[in-house]
Amino acid sequence: MKKEERLAKKQKEDQALNRVLWWFGGAVVLEFFLLLLNRFGINFDAQGAGLAAGIFRFLRVFAWVCLALAVAGVAWWAMTKKKGGKTFLPGLCALAFTSLFACAFAAAVWKELGVQFLYVCVPVVAVLALIYYLYQREFFLVALLGGLALFSMWAYRKLVYVELRLVYGIFIAVAVVTVIAMVLAVVLQRGKGRLGAVRVLPKKANYLPLYIAGAVTLASLLVTFLMGANAAYVCLIGTVAWLFGAAVYYTVRLM
Repeated sequence: MKKEERLAKKQKEDQALNRVLWWFGGAVVLEFFLLLLNRFGINFDAQGAGLAAGIFRFLRVFAWVCLALAVAGVAWWAMTKKKGGKTFLPGLCALAFTSLFACAFAAAVWKELGVQFLYVCVPVVAVLALIYYLYQREFFLVALLGGLALFSMWAYRKLVYVELRLVYGIFIAVAVVTVIAMVLAVVLQRGKGRLGAVRVLPKKANYLPLYIAGAVTLASLLVTFLMGANAAYVCLIGTVAWLFGAAVYYTVRLM
């Protein structure tokens, strides 16, 4: 490999690592505020009831402010991209305000359950970002499908005795997304990684793990639907084991 190629590769790796650090830094900040929200907005004593009510009133307003700023950030990003300028800062603003909107909305609407979900969701999204920037694109899709399966199992165990219709809605949505992902994988395999003129996956991508990931997600949904909460726990462990095996496989391929 020539010196120029090595420098270009190193620069690309440094950029990817910096982006991962941005994601993990944002995740740490969000987790810190979630801890504060859990302490003063959820697990409050009698003297803190007024403060907790004020916090959730603020979150309801803050969520819509962040949504407006996120839309403005997307418009800024689109205009900058059209002009051929640097899109990092507009993209960062759009992503940051979108994330803040999602977190504030979930906490304001679902309160304790929303905070519990965000405790798990925030680091998971950071890990998905790490996979996206540092690993093969097909591993990102595998991890995304696995994450949807884990979310479904978690939602079932948390909500099955509280909001059964919501659980069924989540299962249907995850099943539809999984089927679409598997159809997309077939299209990409036939197009050698291309979707029309757009390169989505490498030409020599291995599609078998994608199909396995889709099958694991659909099987987990079906088994949990038929057999209940205990089966959800078993499926959760099985999905984690599958993701661990996939991580080992793609890490070896990365070397």
